[in-house]
Amino acid sequence: MGKQSEALKLAIKDELLGEFRLVGVRAGALIPTTWLYDDFLPSLSGKEERALEETTAEMIQEGLIAYVPGPQPTYQLTKRGAEMLC
Repeated sequence: MGKQSEALKLAIKDELLGEFRLVGVRAGALIPTTWLYDDFLPSLSGKEERALEETTAEMIQEGLIAYVPGPQPTYQLTKRGAEMLC
């Protein structure tokens, strides 16, 4: 993967982790759907959306976040993710 793609994925990861810092670094914290759907997602280009999908999949695989299904799916910080942010 190219340096630009990796930099984009790192920026997205930082954005998501920054949102967890705002809501409180604790296992079980959720990214607010209002932020995710009203602010963050509309600001992404097609390339950034693909990078978001890859980044969240990697973060889930690493055990940092968990996918939370629902009418507006979101992400939850895991214990491992909270420990990493502390």
